[in-house]
Amino acid sequence: MKILHITESFGGGVTSAINSYILNSQQHEHYLLASVRKGDTTGEESEGLFKHMELVPRRLSSLAKVKPYIDRVQPDVIHLHSTYAGALIRALPFIPAQKIVYTPHGFAFLRGDHPMMLKAYRTIESLLARRTAVIAGCGLDEQRIAGELIEPAHTLGLVNVCDDLPEVPAVRSLTNKPVVGMVGRISRQKGHEYFRALAESCADIAHFKWIGGGDAQVMAEMVQAGIEVTGWRQRGEVIAHMKGLDLYFHTAAWDGFPISVLEAAKLDLPIALRRIGPFVAEGLSTARDLAEAQQQVIAFAQGDPAVLAELARNSHSIQGLHSGEQLQTSLESLYSRFTPAHPVNQLAAG
Repeated sequence: MKILHITESFGGGVTSAINSYILNSQQHEHYLLASVRKGDTTGEESEGLFKHMELVPRRLSSLAKVKPYIDRVQPDVIHLHSTYAGALIRALPFIPAQKIVYTPHGFAFLRGDHPMMLKAYRTIESLLARRTAVIAGCGLDEQRIAGELIEPAHTLGLVNVCDDLPEVPAVRSLTNKPVVGMVGRISRQKGHEYFRALAESCADIAHFKWIGGGDAQVMAEMVQAGIEVTGWRQRGEVIAHMKGLDLYFHTAAWDGFPISVLEAAKLDLPIALRRIGPFVAEGLSTARDLAEAQQQVIAFAQGDPAVLAELARNSHSIQGLHSGEQLQTSLESLYSRFTPAHPVNQLAAG
């Protein structure tokens, strides 16, 4: 079976997720048409096991490349990744809806935007769901939300997994305090303001480190607030910095199931989590608000046994659920829906 992956945000966690899907479904031929988000490259962009890949500039005029590439590949499945690619490609009338799989990697209407904008995003997603064969969410929560947009029978959950990490020495911060870190693009989605407020409130007891980059002015403001900011790094360097953390704290305001959290779990780091849907859906321990997050960091720094055990359980639970075996099973279930032998297609043919 030929599967064409399309995304306008190749880079960061989306790259890792797509590459893991391919690694765990090598019985199929995989192709890629993508644009790379500037500043988000991780060094993994050329590592996927694609039969062929074509990278195009990140601008609307690149939509003209879509039909020629589809005509060339003749895919059985068109797997769309990210909300923008999901919207733009599904809006193209020549794309056959019965071939489309859509994985949002975080629905746009979960953002912290103006309520009218969020309503507009949700309306668009509801309309475009009619142009979708399957919404394959990242994890249980994204699958649940997908079931509000499309018949639940046309949804599926794909657990994100963490493949083998590069063997690199730890990069440690020059401090005697426990180091609390977060990985990602410095953005509203990843909760940089929440992280900054947490860092400022716990500055006396812990050192805070953001592994990633973003707007230069915002980066400078975070540094002024006492946060160590690495800037964007290749994946090997990211893992090296993560190895130097004492606590990983994921502060995203909305997300799919982030690869960085899986990497932290694979490194056996204690993991603290801001309360958002993906983590609640898996029964993980989360901080309900900034005050509770502050209490967790202080208790961790002071060596509170109950909190240490709670944050270690997060790591172990994530490792247990997000396995390659489970992803392989889910991907086979997903792509088999597009074979003529599948009961749904036999019923349609009859």
